[in-house]
Amino acid sequence: MIKGIDQEVIQKKLQELKRYVKELENLKNIPFDEFSSSLTKQWMFHHGLQLSIQLLLDIGNHILAAIGENQIEEYVDVIDKLGEKGIIPIDFSKRIRGMVGLRNILVHEYADIDLHKVYDIVQNKLQDFYHFAEYIVDYLSEGK
Repeated sequence: MIKGIDQEVIQKKLQELKRYVKELENLKNIPFDEFSSSLTKQWMFHHGLQLSIQLLLDIGNHILAAIGENQIEEYVDVIDKLGEKGIIPIDFSKRIRGMVGLRNILVHEYADIDLHKVYDIVQNKLQDFYHFAEYIVDYLSEGK
């Protein structure tokens, strides 16, 4: 066990993350035309992704704070530091750092959302959330 990391908090957040991603997976069967013409369905995709990304960042922030890493100024720093510290593989951190930009667009610039991009993420990239969860579980179980 890694000193300072509240395993219960992390496990709870990982369970929430998995629950949210499963809900997003349930949206995969919605055709793009139906998604793009329904504000309700767009909100489902957007909010599910926003919450999932936020959980990923919250988990990362908690771990980094517990190991004394406090050089975090922006959300993207969370992803970068997780890679630099070996908590997640560095190549994976580079691949998912774009999630932070998507989260910011979903939260602050929702009028500029690229519906094709959001739809593609739900169709093809949800496994990144599961990989993240696996890396976190591995890190915690190794007790680095």
